[in-house]
Amino acid sequence: MKRIWMPLYVADYLRDTGPLTTLEHGAYLLLIMHYWSVGSIPPDAESRAAIAKMAPRDWHKIEPKIARMFQD
Repeated sequence: MKRIWMPLYVADYLRDTGPLTTLEHGAYLLLIMHYWSVGSIPPDAESRAAIAKMAPRDWHKIEPKIARMFQD
């Protein structure tokens, strides 16, 4: 069964993502939405860049910061 909505706890999100830039917020939210819909995030950088709608060279610059967000 496909989930058609995703809860977003705004206060928690803002608390946890304070240091992110606008670009990083967009990438992170797209990855969260993908995870919510599919149940996982691909391990490879090329797929993650595609999910985040970013060129691989641009993804490479923000990947370490975003990857830390998924370690818990």
